[in-house]
Amino acid sequence: MSTVIHRAHERGIAEHGWLHSRFSFSFAEYHNRNRMGFGVLRVINDDVIEAEKGFGMHPHRDMEIVSIVTKGALEHKDSEGNHGIIHAGQVQYMSAGSGVLHSEFATDEEDAALFQIWIHPDRKGAPPLYDNRDFTTVDQHNRWAALVSGDGRDHSILIRQDAVICSTHLDKDAQISVAPVKSSHGRLIFVMEGSIEIAGHILNARDELQITDEKEYALKALSESKVLLFDVPMH
Repeated sequence: MSTVIHRAHERGIAEHGWLHSRFSFSFAEYHNRNRMGFGVLRVINDDVIEAEKGFGMHPHRDMEIVSIVTKGALEHKDSEGNHGIIHAGQVQYMSAGSGVLHSEFATDEEDAALFQIWIHPDRKGAPPLYDNRDFTTVDQHNRWAALVSGDGRDHSILIRQDAVICSTHLDKDAQISVAPVKSSHGRLIFVMEGSIEIAGHILNARDELQITDEKEYALKALSESKVLLFDVPMH
């Protein structure tokens, strides 16, 4: 067994009045040389953006950026002419590629909460891409649903990396398998809500477990829970 736990209270913190962030890995003013990412997974930011506030136009390059909105709505605009309002239950994808400017603002109705995820791409300098998808009608009840993937499996959003992000919504006492992965990959379990048990560990909301072996694991929900599973190359 090869596992590492990172507890919610150990994450980085940033408070900017209108923006309330928790960082799983080093980001902006939070720097921890032992927390620079997990394989190609570079960022998991847990953000709350207050209503009508947000990030003005700013640049990105050569990064796969996935936003999972869990509350409210987020308005996106970019220099490629893309414009969308992403509501709770929807997922937004932007491949920054050769370079793009974008802005992200919570709408004026309520605060927006989201997980913003950055993944290193499998190539540099590609044309920017944008996509968003509604997952509210996708069955995530006691089963894994792929949100993004490198092969577009199960109608997930296609990204430029051999990586998968899955989500599940578990009933109390439900069990689900965490499947084996190929030897060059690792898995990261992130508890969005609730409490789970896996590999002899109990994880609560916003706790994270890294798995770097290839074995199959059983995950049990100790309460109603929402969980993300990352399967990423470790190079």
